[in-house]
Amino acid sequence: MSIETAFKKICNDVKFSDEYFVSLYKKEPFYGGPEEGGWWGSDTILVAYQKFDTKEQADVVLEKVKNYAKELTKEAKLAFSKKCSDEMDWLEARGLESDYLPEVDGEEDYFVVSEKVLGSKKYTGTRHYE
Repeated sequence: MSIETAFKKICNDVKFSDEYFVSLYKKEPFYGGPEEGGWWGSDTILVAYQKFDTKEQADVVLEKVKNYAKELTKEAKLAFSKKCSDEMDWLEARGLESDYLPEVDGEEDYFVVSEKVLGSKKYTGTRHYE
């Protein structure tokens, strides 16, 4: 067998597996500014990921991680509510109006996806009014 034939045989015999990622993202809101009564935006941040060789493997894990993402979102919502309540109590104890403190950004939201391109859902929101 010639070198060229052996080379082509080796290259053709190699099986490439697909790559799938199960990725946990956080949607993080921010207050943009007071224009038009106030506006908000959000960033989507890749928090964690795991690589899998097949879509089937990724899908099994994806279903399990979805519940974790729901719990994280629930915890973030409760933490945000508590923070707002504590801030209102602090203002009331000092006789201050609510506009004494800056606008709040909002609560975080978590979600999980299966993706072939790692980080495909990452997004940085616009920091100026459009």
